[in-house]
Amino acid sequence: RGGNKKSVRIPLSDIFSRVASLVNQSDDSPSAGNDEWNLWLAFTNRAISEWSNSYDWEDLRKEFKPTISGLTNATIPLPTDFRKLGASPVLWGGNDPDGKEWPEVLPEQQRLYSSTDNWIQVRGDIDTGFNLIWNPGTLSSGASVTVQYFSIPTSLASPAQIPVVPDSSFIVDRVVSYIWEARSDARFQEAETKAR
Repeated sequence: RGGNKKSVRIPLSDIFSRVASLVNQSDDSPSAGNDEWNLWLAFTNRAISEWSNSYDWEDLRKEFKPTISGLTNATIPLPTDFRKLGASPVLWGGNDPDGKEWPEVLPEQQRLYSSTDNWIQVRGDIDTGFNLIWNPGTLSSGASVTVQYFSIPTSLASPAQIPVVPDSSFIVDRVVSYIWEARSDARFQEAETKAR
């Protein structure tokens, strides 16, 4: 009937029951903490990571409003779940009471701008963390900054957790494909295609 498909998110325990019904012809999923459960958990987190890296999903968009406390804050540490910017950061305060977007400049483009131009860069990596570098490097104490970003989904660890993926059938199909591939079952390709 012409409406939008409604998102269906279910807990990890229900995902594993659905996976078990396909790969073991029984809805009895492995017990939490045993080797098979841990393998299925690894496959599930892998599927979630694959989903999150395939597109800039709105389900992963977040907003970060750091506190500006010093007079020369040239660097703002970004949240630990930061993956990439979702929009240009906005600065309010000082000469920008209505808010002003600061565009992102790649390091190789930096030489095209003067030292007084307004721009930002994201520096760092997943291991050490990411920082937002401001140019010029002075943000007034009390200024307000809003940073929209796409996050890295949290890895699942317990049966009651609900994945951020809006349709859990993707996770079921993808985990089934991983299991069948590990068992050298040729049906893994069909399950992978269904997941995609």
